[in-house]
Amino acid sequence: MSATAEFIDTTAEDAPRLDRLRVLTLLASIYFAIYWGNMSPDLPVSTGIAMVALSLAGVLMPGRTVLLALNAAAFVAMYLVLSPQPSNNQLTGFFFSLIFLTAYAQKGGLLGQPAARDALFDAVAGPGRWILAIMYFYGIYHKINADFLDPQVSCAVELYQLLAWRVGLADWGVGHYAAIYATFVFEGIAMLALFMHRIKWIGFAIGIPFHVIIGFTGYQFYMDFSTIVLVLYCLFLPRQGAEDLVARLTERLGGPARAALMGRAVLVFAVGAYATDLALARTVEPSLWSFQPFFAVYAAAFYAFCLCAVPWGGQARQSYSWSWAMVLPVLYLINGFSPYLGLRTENAIAMYSNLHVEAGQTNHLIHGVLPGTATYTDEVLRIVAVERASAEATRAILPGRDLVRYEVDRMLAQDPNLVLVVDGPAGRMRTDAGWQNTYAETPWILRKYLLFKPVDFERPKVCTH
Repeated sequence: MSATAEFIDTTAEDAPRLDRLRVLTLLASIYFAIYWGNMSPDLPVSTGIAMVALSLAGVLMPGRTVLLALNAAAFVAMYLVLSPQPSNNQLTGFFFSLIFLTAYAQKGGLLGQPAARDALFDAVAGPGRWILAIMYFYGIYHKINADFLDPQVSCAVELYQLLAWRVGLADWGVGHYAAIYATFVFEGIAMLALFMHRIKWIGFAIGIPFHVIIGFTGYQFYMDFSTIVLVLYCLFLPRQGAEDLVARLTERLGGPARAALMGRAVLVFAVGAYATDLALARTVEPSLWSFQPFFAVYAAAFYAFCLCAVPWGGQARQSYSWSWAMVLPVLYLINGFSPYLGLRTENAIAMYSNLHVEAGQTNHLIHGVLPGTATYTDEVLRIVAVERASAEATRAILPGRDLVRYEVDRMLAQDPNLVLVVDGPAGRMRTDAGWQNTYAETPWILRKYLLFKPVDFERPKVCTH
């Protein structure tokens, strides 16, 4: 059987049987549908429609693993072309896609053989699970700063207030502190419990609702981030528990053929409803309010599946495939430490953490930029005036804004006619006379990597992305 066929486990009645790889493909295809939909305004109309259609095909036919491989390859290519990007969920999706493509290249050609689907899933899960653990680690580590712990400005409180408004709760002061410290508790327990076979169910039980809740806040369309996190949670599903659950469900639904038919009907209805919603809106870009019901359904369904598939009383230890692909989570780990190496502060898993490390200062309670590392964050410039620029650039460049010099130089390199008046460590300067452009002097590969947030010297530091 070729690698482009629909590789499925079958029963005596030759009916498709739900397995972990199918669940992974389904969730990942949903994530890609959201991504391509959000990217559609920047793509040719036909390309945006085609990629959303490919993603929805992956939802309809999760047994066709090749659809996920094609989507992951397109995602990786788009991410590299557009880099550097500020999106942390896309960074996570990029590393997941690389891991999946690596595993698919190793195992995909064998998918027609017995147990090959489990081998592919394990090859993805081996390095893929560490992406979630590292994300949780930095979700805690970056937030160990004075301003995240300050309820006046903490990003946790901002999310809590939005959620409280959505569900009609009072904006209680005790809730502010609870939101701050619950972030550390939930992420810490989830990070550790998922790797402990006896209490893995606790990681699922508290971790998934945490991400579902922040998805429902509607804050910055967090549902795409929550979805890629659900994809990573899928990698922790135990094989035996998932198989036992599917066997019980199949029996209750009247046998494999009937269960498969009902499953297909559910997927067809869901995709049809989503496609209809997009058609009525005359776009493939999901809106916050129209997408929330779909998010609620698949997030709740996956949560219920996990709670039923992961034994509460412990389970046998699992072995996962280890390969050179483990270098990918190592790179993800190094990237997350970038702010403390004087490198990029954007897209370093520091979103909504209140973290500040620029200009030799920091609000982190352990350390700032480490001595002897890069110096990109050392020099911060304040834009005083825009003297020459296009009308579009003039609107985008706000006087009074503080930026790492590299970002100022990026703007100057991209608009040769741009002239700024800036204040820096050396006093007031113009950028048109003998100006040394650090962006232009940076190697191409670093230009695809370095990206810095605007700097906020206000204390306490207010919540920003």
